[in-house]
Amino acid sequence: MKTSILAIGTELLGTSRLDTNSLKITSLLEQYGIGINRKSVVGDSLDEIIRELRFAASGHDLLILTGGLGPTEDDLTKESVARAFQLELEESSEILRSIEERFARRGLRMSPLNARQAQIFAGHETLINNRGTAPGFHLTVTFEGSERHIWVFPGVPYELEGMLENDFGPWIRSQRGEVSRVRRILKIIGMPESTVDEQLGPFYKKHGIPFTILASHGEVQIHLQADGDRAESGRTIAAMEAELRETFGERMFGVDDDSIEEVVGRLLTNAGATLSTAESCTGGLLASRLTDVAGSSRYFVGGAVAYSAQLKLSITGVDPANIAAHGEVSEQVARDMASGVRRRFNTTYGVGITGIAGPGGGSDEKPVGTVHISVASESEVKHRKALFSGSRELIKYHSTQAALDMLRLFVLRGR
Repeated sequence: MKTSILAIGTELLGTSRLDTNSLKITSLLEQYGIGINRKSVVGDSLDEIIRELRFAASGHDLLILTGGLGPTEDDLTKESVARAFQLELEESSEILRSIEERFARRGLRMSPLNARQAQIFAGHETLINNRGTAPGFHLTVTFEGSERHIWVFPGVPYELEGMLENDFGPWIRSQRGEVSRVRRILKIIGMPESTVDEQLGPFYKKHGIPFTILASHGEVQIHLQADGDRAESGRTIAAMEAELRETFGERMFGVDDDSIEEVVGRLLTNAGATLSTAESCTGGLLASRLTDVAGSSRYFVGGAVAYSAQLKLSITGVDPANIAAHGEVSEQVARDMASGVRRRFNTTYGVGITGIAGPGGGSDEKPVGTVHISVASESEVKHRKALFSGSRELIKYHSTQAALDMLRLFVLRGR
């Protein structure tokens, strides 16, 4: 079933309003193994909407429209559909009465403009809107010799959601039966996208199924999908996930909505461990990310933003000889920060980060993006030197990403 979504509204072409309705529709369709072949946004222009409708209908079995069903002059969806497919509009006295009663219940006067919303397509299914005044529609039309199903929904998300649940979802189930699409997102950290793609080569040749690789926010995501009945699809996804876990091992840190900070939090909680942080160049971003996770007070005790040399000495216990000999941005200072904050806060683990986030402050020996990260436990201190590129914000973010990954492996391995 080739499917096209058309979101209508000039406001969606600007910077102030996002088309979130298409995502809701797509999510429902994918539950039944229906992918989207085309998605478009058109402003409030009769000619443009008609042109897009006829183009979409020429190659798609299912057209889904949202928006443009309001009472104002720029709400042109019904008129556009009627002209594009030679359909008749007529006023429904029942819907008009329903709109009038809705206004009366709220103690409001109904504008004559609202009567436009009582216009329906003669001979086609009208969808009752229990959450607003604009009805929706399910039209079955013949276009270029083939049957097309056209669903027309209001643009208000709350109203759309009601029709998806009450009308569109049951219809899709009746068309698709038990066929469903199951998705799984596997998340890789500490590997560039090109390396992930290279290691996926044998997997792709073996399965010959669609999957997508995306690099996003310091991680690489592998998006898997399988179609069939839900149980069968679930087994297929589980088998593929197990195979990829074997391939990527500890580099695979989570699935679906997992974030690295959530995964670290679960590991610390399961281990009954606690954590403290000492940050310089990241300015508290690591502590912020950790405490963005609900329940983080179970394992995160606190942190210090030791930006100056004096605070590195007094709060995190850095050896002044190390600063004198190696500078504040050095392996020795990062190690001291991690060990010192762990002792100072009496936690299982401590993390120390020091570096040059830029855009100034770099040198030939220590260019902008140089970062030293350490993780300390009672028995061991690990260190990593990194050279990150990009803006100040990106360098700070990637520094915390690397620190969280180091900590994850530290706890995972029971150090």
